[in-house]
Amino acid sequence: MEKSLSRSFKEIYQTRPEVLSFAPGRVNVIGEHTDYNLGYVLPAALNLRNYFVASRRKDEKVFLWAENFKQKEEFSIERISFSEKNRWANYIKGIFWVLEKEGYGLQGIDAFIWGDIPLDAGLSSSAALEVSVIHGLKALFKLELTPKKMARLAQKAENDFVGVKCGLMDQFISVLGEENKALFLDCETLRYELIPLYLEKAALGIVIYDSGVRRELASSEYNKRRIEASSALDVLKKYGIKGYKDVDFKMLEERRKEMDEVLYKRAKHIVSENERVREAVEALRNNNLSLLGEILFHSHESLRDDYEVSCPELDLLYEVAKEFSGSVGARLTGAGFGGSGLALVEKKKIPTFKERIFKEAKDRGYIQPKLYEIEIGEGAKAYWLDKKEGK
Repeated sequence: MEKSLSRSFKEIYQTRPEVLSFAPGRVNVIGEHTDYNLGYVLPAALNLRNYFVASRRKDEKVFLWAENFKQKEEFSIERISFSEKNRWANYIKGIFWVLEKEGYGLQGIDAFIWGDIPLDAGLSSSAALEVSVIHGLKALFKLELTPKKMARLAQKAENDFVGVKCGLMDQFISVLGEENKALFLDCETLRYELIPLYLEKAALGIVIYDSGVRRELASSEYNKRRIEASSALDVLKKYGIKGYKDVDFKMLEERRKEMDEVLYKRAKHIVSENERVREAVEALRNNNLSLLGEILFHSHESLRDDYEVSCPELDLLYEVAKEFSGSVGARLTGAGFGGSGLALVEKKKIPTFKERIFKEAKDRGYIQPKLYEIEIGEGAKAYWLDKKEGK
């Protein structure tokens, strides 16, 4: 991979690259829509990544080439503006923008970007792009940045420059993920613990289901859910509650009459999903993957019925997995309204499971989905291609 990317960089810029960095996409095992509600999440890094290959320039110009789109973009660090034409470039511009605001000294670069994370599938390709860039710039300009600082700045770039009000989970797991481990994260305190995923021992694999439904509603409906969840919490705060982690079902039921049905359902999902994350962590600690699977099914039901972010194509995965004898559990993952889901399936039965999904989607007249068998990969890395230069 290194040689291929370096060769492609040289073909475009007629010079050798100095630094290569990568950052993974993520699958959220459980804990959906709890990150921005300062609750618990359990994401894991994928073995699918975004790569950033770059070298320094002697001026303030930044030249970008996105291989996936066959598109280029250029801008000056002294004048960073939002691109309406090449939306992918804004995630990179946002990193330069936030580092400049933070007072880090940068100069121009030539950069080549490529990734194998499916786009618009809810696997956090945007956070992987941001983190790969900030990790590469850290190496290239020898910036003093801790892992948590990198995650926070990448989130700030997406929030304040790109304009997507995402939580911190995606950037956090992209920076801190480890192979064959999930990351149990408290999104309020940022305390975290890496929890082993013993899938190999149980002969289980993770199947990512890309529904093919692009998430046109995701941005507007996502922001709407954030407002609804916050409004429900405002009701509870009148009674001394600080955040959703302090709420149990008894408290919620006591205040149910003070909320309309929509706000109650949004709060019910968040409270129950926080509990499911804790239960999932205990299931993993006890190597009880059948219990984990049941928790995944319950999560999908809550996302479908209480948070109302599913769609028929995502429900298909849940329904097939419920009936399939080799499936342990399944649910939608990501913001919803399309995008992806995940299923835990016995490895030897994955081919049959895929066939069942394809047939069912065809019979229902849905878009033909894409299915990926993935592994839990490592977090972001950066290194010098010219070892002498990097000293």
